[in-house]
Amino acid sequence: MKEIRLRVTVVVWHEGKVLVIREKGKNGTCYSLPGGNVEYLEAIPDATRREVWEETGLLVEMERLLWVDDRIDQEGTGKHTVGIAVLAKLVGEDKTPIPGGLEDEEIDWAGWVTLEEWRTLPQYHSARPDQVLQALSDPVYRPGYMGNMLDQTN
Repeated sequence: MKEIRLRVTVVVWHEGKVLVIREKGKNGTCYSLPGGNVEYLEAIPDATRREVWEETGLLVEMERLLWVDDRIDQEGTGKHTVGIAVLAKLVGEDKTPIPGGLEDEEIDWAGWVTLEEWRTLPQYHSARPDQVLQALSDPVYRPGYMGNMLDQTN
């Protein structure tokens, strides 16, 4: 069945580092930003909190929209995901992530890395370090459409 899903990708920036997760998938081990599918009747800020909590055990609060993208599968599987990337800030005193949080067994590591360190890691179809840097450092940055993430290369 063909369907469209909504996904949230969360950029958590703290003391010059970004929160990333490492998960083992069908394409091998890769690093990405926390995030996942938005559930039915779930608001984006709620999905942001839930996904980061499930994957890292950290509490966050959504600050603002960064960009929108698509993941349109060209191989005939009927998968189409609309992604919303948001910036979130840590809330509470705990700043040490727990790999897989409390619920996600596919994630075997979570931690803080610089954008330079992130560039060296194998990545999946997630935000790229350059996109994150532009969104965080450009004083006139405006959210925009980033295109089909499955067409982009690392």
